[in-house]
Amino acid sequence: MTLALTCSAIGAFCLAISSFSNSKKKMLTWQIADYLFTAVANFLLGGYTGAITISVSIVRNSLMIVNRESKVITLFLVIIQILLGSYFNQLGVIGFLPIISSVSYTITSFVTDKIQILRWMIVENMLLWLIYDITIKAYPAVAMDIFITLSTCLAIYKGRLNHSN
Repeated sequence: MTLALTCSAIGAFCLAISSFSNSKKKMLTWQIADYLFTAVANFLLGGYTGAITISVSIVRNSLMIVNRESKVITLFLVIIQILLGSYFNQLGVIGFLPIISSVSYTITSFVTDKIQILRWMIVENMLLWLIYDITIKAYPAVAMDIFITLSTCLAIYKGRLNHSN
């Protein structure tokens, strides 16, 4: 349990750093670090849907970093996230929250490079993960979900101020 909670906290810290990145590539790289730790934490805590969808997200972000994403690959990743996530879901409706989160981020990150839009997606994702993390008792992640939501809102606000100048 301690290892899972430690991994959860480290992953959440990496995600918080990603929300202040000033480029999509840096944001995606920090998110991969988050996903590695969070996937381990979710698996250890019995959150198999989360672990599976996060694992697909590692592939997604890696492909985006090396500019290998395409409509076909994006569609394939969305289908894989839905199928595998649904198959391993043991939490009913709550188990679909990581799937919704991952699919929405996959589609949005394919469609846009705008950091502000990606930040809004992080907020949406954190709110979905908050409910999931409470359910699987990933308490450091719960605290970090709240922190990341608030810090990303701050990053959005700062981005607006910088954009208006």
